[in-house]
Amino acid sequence: MRHLTSDDPRRVGPYRIAALLGAGGMGRVYLGLDRDDRPAAVKVVRAEHAYDPDFRERFAQEVDLARSARGRGIPRVFDADTSAEIPWLATEYVMGPSLQHLVDTAGPLPEPSAVHLARGIAQALTDLHAQGLAHRDLKPANVMIAPAGPQVIDFGIARAMADTHRPDNAGTVGTPGYMAPEIIRGRQSGPPVDVFAFGAVLVLALTGTGPFGDGHPSSVLFRADKVGPDLSGVPESLRPLAAACLDRDPVKRPTAAQVLHALGGPVVPAPAASTWLPPTAVVVVGSVAHDHRWARSVAGRSAKRRGLLTVGAAGAALALLAGFTLWTLHDPFSPTTEAATEDEEAVEDDEPVQRDQCDPTEHLADEFVEAAADEPTVPTSTIRMYTEFSHDGSVLAVSGSHGVALWDWAAGQELALINSHQRKGDSAPRFSPDDCFIGWGTDRGAYVYSLETGEQTVYAEGRDIQDLAFSPDGEVITVVDGEHDHEGSIYDIDPSTGETVFVYPNSSARVDVSYSPEGEHIAATSALGAPTVWDTETGEKVFDQLSGHRAHGRSIHLAGDGQVFFSHEEGPVHHDFVEGGEDGWLFSPEEEEPDGNLVEFFHNPLADRLYAVYMEDEPGDDGAYSATLAIWEFGDDPTSTTEEIEPRSEELPLHMSVHPEGEVVSAAHVDGEIVMILAPEDLRELDRLG
Repeated sequence: MRHLTSDDPRRVGPYRIAALLGAGGMGRVYLGLDRDDRPAAVKVVRAEHAYDPDFRERFAQEVDLARSARGRGIPRVFDADTSAEIPWLATEYVMGPSLQHLVDTAGPLPEPSAVHLARGIAQALTDLHAQGLAHRDLKPANVMIAPAGPQVIDFGIARAMADTHRPDNAGTVGTPGYMAPEIIRGRQSGPPVDVFAFGAVLVLALTGTGPFGDGHPSSVLFRADKVGPDLSGVPESLRPLAAACLDRDPVKRPTAAQVLHALGGPVVPAPAASTWLPPTAVVVVGSVAHDHRWARSVAGRSAKRRGLLTVGAAGAALALLAGFTLWTLHDPFSPTTEAATEDEEAVEDDEPVQRDQCDPTEHLADEFVEAAADEPTVPTSTIRMYTEFSHDGSVLAVSGSHGVALWDWAAGQELALINSHQRKGDSAPRFSPDDCFIGWGTDRGAYVYSLETGEQTVYAEGRDIQDLAFSPDGEVITVVDGEHDHEGSIYDIDPSTGETVFVYPNSSARVDVSYSPEGEHIAATSALGAPTVWDTETGEKVFDQLSGHRAHGRSIHLAGDGQVFFSHEEGPVHHDFVEGGEDGWLFSPEEEEPDGNLVEFFHNPLADRLYAVYMEDEPGDDGAYSATLAIWEFGDDPTSTTEEIEPRSEELPLHMSVHPEGEVVSAAHVDGEIVMILAPEDLRELDRLG
C-alpha cells in the first residue's frame, strides 16, 4: 500500500481513491471507498489498452465472466465501467497480504496452516469449475490471505471452458512456475490447469520455493515441462497429493473437488487469523489492517481539507502513463520501462544502447534473427560441435562450420544465427559476462560479435588464436595465441582499444584458458595437458605441474578457493593449490577400467559433480569406438566424500556445457547434428534438439 501521488486519480466512478495497492501489466489497483466508506479494490487499466478496441471487447467479456464467478473464497465484483474512456473494475477488497508476500516476509507455513489454506483454495476452484469457468493464472500473488482464510482473486483472465476452443483464445496465459505443461506447449486449457497451479502454490506455501525453482522464466518453464517438480521439502503426508496435482498429464490430475475431498472437505471461515496462522504470519496479516486504517484516515482528512478531486479521463490516462516505473510488478517476459526508455532514446540518437546486462533472447541484431532457422538446427555436419550457455542461462550457443546458432533451449526455438564459416581449429564460443557479446578463437584472430548490433570485431587479427575467455568483470579479453613468438602465448586485450595490456610470463605453447569465478586466477594447459595457474593481478605462477593429459574438450577448470581440475590420461585430477599437496586427487571408476583414455571432463560446481568421457584411440572391428561415461559426486574434500554415480544416458554425450544454475547439461550427440539436454544428477536425457 502506497501514498497517492499527483499522478494518481482521486476518484474512479463512485469510488474515492485512498491508496495505491499495486501495479502490473494491465494497469493499477487502488484502494477505493464508496459513499458509505466501504472498501473496494479498484482496477484501472493502462491507457494504451483503453484505446485498443479489441482489448475493450475482451475486457468487457472478461468482466461479465468475473461477475458470474460465485463461490466460497472468491471476492465479488461490485461494479465496473467497460465503456468509460479509461475502463475500470471494482471488486471486494481482501484485507490481507498475498500468499507470496506472506511467505516472503514470514516464511513457509506449518503443515496445519498450509492445509487450511489449501482447503480454502480448493473449494474456491471447485465452485469456479462447477460454473464452467477456469482461472488460468492461479499463483501465490493471486491468493490473498484474509484473517478468515484465503481468497482467490484476479478473475479478469478467467475464460468460459467452452471458449477454450476458440481460435482467438490461443494466446499463452499464465506465470512460469505455475503454468501447466499443456499451456507451455500451446494446447487447450481448462480446470486441470488450475489444479496444476494449485499443486505449485501448495509447494510454495510449505517450502517457501515453487516446485520448479527460480531463475530465468525459460529455465523455469523447461523444468515444469521436462524435468518435473522438486517435492523434497513437502511433508510426506501431502507429497502424494502435490505430486498428483503436478502430473504432466492433465488427464491424470485429480479434479478440484477430489483435491478438496482429500484434504478433508470445505473449511469453515476462521474467527481470527491467530486460529490458523503462526504468530509471525499473524503479524503480517495485521499490518495490512493497520495500513488500511491509515489509508482511510488519510483519505478522510484529505477530503475534508481539499474537497474531493475528480480526475477526468485525460487525467487518468496521464496517471497511468507517468511515473509507472516507481513501483511496478514487471512482467518477467517484458523489458523494464527503464530499458524501454533507453531503447527509445537510442533510436532517436541513432546510437547503440549501453546496458549493464543484455537479454540474449531479446537483444539480437536483425541480421542474426533473420538468418535463424525455423527450428533449432545445428550449423554443421563436418566438424566438432561445441555448446555453451549464456550467463543468464536462457540461451544455448551451438557452433559449427556455418557459424554459431543461438537457441532458446527451453522453448526449443532457434533465435539467431551468426554466419561465420569456421575451420576445424576454431574454439568453443564464449559469452561475455553481460551476455552482450559472444566470441571465439580462429586461426585468423579472435572474433567477437555484438549480439544486439551485429558488429564484428577481430582482435589479434591474423594470429592463430587457440582459445579466448572474457574476464569475469568484462574488462579484458584473454586469448591463447598459438604462434607464441613473443614473451608468452596468453595475453589480455582491452576490448575498447584492441591493445594488448598484459602478457602472462612464461606462458608459451598453451591451448586452453579458464578463469576462476571471481577472476583472481587464470589457468591454462600446455599442448601436452600440463596445467599452470597464474595470479591475474601479478602474473605470478601459483601452480605448475609438469605432467597432464591433453583432452579433446575442456581440459582445465578453476572452481575458486584454490581448486583446480585438470586432465590426466587415467582420469580428471583435483588439486588444491592453496592448501598444497603432492599429486592431488585422481577421479577414476571403481568397478572397472574405463575404455581408453580420458578425452574430456566437465565440472558442475553447483551440483559438486564431475562428468568424464573415456574413449579408445582406435575403432573396433565394427568401426565403432569403445567409450565409457563416468560421474562422481563430491564435497569439499574429494578424498573422503567422493561417490560414483551410475550414468543413465543411453547415448554418449560429448563437448558438454553446464547450465550456470547447474540445472541441466547440454551435450553433442556422438553422431553429430543433435544436441541433448541432460539431467545434471545422472545425465539422463530430458530433451534433444537439432
